[in-house]
Amino acid sequence: MNCERYQEFISQFIDGELDNINESDLFRHLGSCELCRTFFKNVISLRSSLAAQSPAVVPVSMDQRVLNPLSRNIKRPALQNFLWLQGKARYSFRVVGLAVVLTALTSIFVSSLWYTSQQPQRTIVCLTPLPEVEVNGYVVVASSPTKGFNQ
Repeated sequence: MNCERYQEFISQFIDGELDNINESDLFRHLGSCELCRTFFKNVISLRSSLAAQSPAVVPVSMDQRVLNPLSRNIKRPALQNFLWLQGKARYSFRVVGLAVVLTALTSIFVSSLWYTSQQPQRTIVCLTPLPEVEVNGYVVVASSPTKGFNQ
C-alpha cells in the first residue's frame, strides 16, 4: 500500500474508527516508514494542542449581528408551513383516505366485471351414463339426459 492509504488509516485511528487488522498493519508500516511516522507525530501533536486550548468566547453582540439578518430572511419556519393543516388535516386526510379506498375498491369491482364479460361463456355439460332399462320388451338406452318421461 502507498503512504496515502496509511495516512488515511492514521486519521481513522485518531477518530477511533480503525479496525484491529488495519491497526496492526498501520503500526507495522509506521515502524518502517519515516514519512508516515512524522505524519502520525504531527497529527497527535495537533490534536493535543487543539484539546489544550479553551473554546473561543464570542460576545453576544456578534451573535446578534450574525443571527438578525438571518431572522429577517426567514419569513416562517418550515414547521409553520404545515401547521395550517393541523385543524383541517385530521378530517381532510380521513376523507381523502376514504376516497382513495373507495376508488380502489370500485376499480377492482369494475375491472373484475369487465374481465368476466370479456371471457367466453363456458357451458358445463355433465354426462351421466344411465343403465339400460327394459320397458315392455324394448331396450331403451338414454343417449342424452332427459327432463322427464312422456308416456
